[in-house]
Amino acid sequence: MGIIERKERQKESLRQEILDAARDILLTEGFARLSMRSIAKRIEYSPTTIYLYFKNKEELLYHLCDEVFERLLGILEKAGDGEASALARLRAAMQSYIDYGLSEPDRYRIAFMADINPYVSAKNFLDEGKNGFKLLRDFHVKVEAALAEVSSPLTPSHVVQALWAHAHGIVSLLIINPDFPWAKRDDLINTSLDIAMKGLQP
Repeated sequence: MGIIERKERQKESLRQEILDAARDILLTEGFARLSMRSIAKRIEYSPTTIYLYFKNKEELLYHLCDEVFERLLGILEKAGDGEASALARLRAAMQSYIDYGLSEPDRYRIAFMADINPYVSAKNFLDEGKNGFKLLRDFHVKVEAALAEVSSPLTPSHVVQALWAHAHGIVSLLIINPDFPWAKRDDLINTSLDIAMKGLQP
């Protein structure tokens, strides 16, 4: 490994360490306690070092959310690749979304369950070319294909939002209320997805 490559790896490693520390502070202490100083103390660097990577805590929050959208995009793009049916590919995408949220609840909570609007507007993630835009577009394409396959008269944009709300409801409830006497997790999720897919068919 060359010197330049090693420095780039070290730089990316520190950037991720900063994001991880910021996420932990947000989840345990709240946004009010998040500061460049508190992050620096957590990772034992000077606040000046943190400013080399992020200009303020609002930018930090943006990148914490964006890394979730990037991860989800990579997952959903591949979801259902082996399925011949567009409806099955859509179901696989929703399954992958739920699986991701439950496998990385801390990241999911910040991106989809925290009230970030006072600090970063959701619109900031939806500009063309950004990961949030790409994620929504990919899901929209899957929905359109599934609706066309079953000759559904439903409006694709409405279905996109309804299915997202459906999947998010499962994820958020399982994260927030782990002590509720839920059915076996796989059975609950499969039943939920079965209902959602049947609802798309005329």
